[in-house]
Amino acid sequence: MAEKFGGSSKALHWTVSVLVLLMLYGGATLSRETATWHFGFGIITLIVMVFWLGHRMTHPRPAPLPMPRWQQIASKSVHHLLTLAVTLQPILGLMMVMFSKRDPVAFGVIPLKIVQNDTIYAIGHELHGPNALLIAILVALHIGGALYHQFILKDGGLTRMLPGKR
Repeated sequence: MAEKFGGSSKALHWTVSVLVLLMLYGGATLSRETATWHFGFGIITLIVMVFWLGHRMTHPRPAPLPMPRWQQIASKSVHHLLTLAVTLQPILGLMMVMFSKRDPVAFGVIPLKIVQNDTIYAIGHELHGPNALLIAILVALHIGGALYHQFILKDGGLTRMLPGKR
């Protein structure tokens, strides 16, 4: 079994990481002028997540780092919840823009509205913000865990996902 993640796994991980951080920042600072970019990058995030999920099912992962059982459970829980929340977030966003009263566009040119539906819009609207907060918390836990493994335990946990030598 490999010690590190492969190049495609690393590329997808870091692409999703950058997109998630951009989306969290963009959502927190959203304005009428930046919304079109937020919508567009949300769609890109969903597409990348679909590729990443398919990739994870078809590519082997390195063995988990040795750790106490409670840390294994915490690690898997954070990873699974983060994957679920990041995949769900653009779907919730699309529920808002596709069924909005307005006529939203992605990247200033791609129309997103299908038809106004206040119920679907409301579901997306009610869940999009809390899910973003959950993502922010999970990202902080994920980064904290990686730093803990790298600098406290010194077990090379972070270097397994860093770009560079295999």
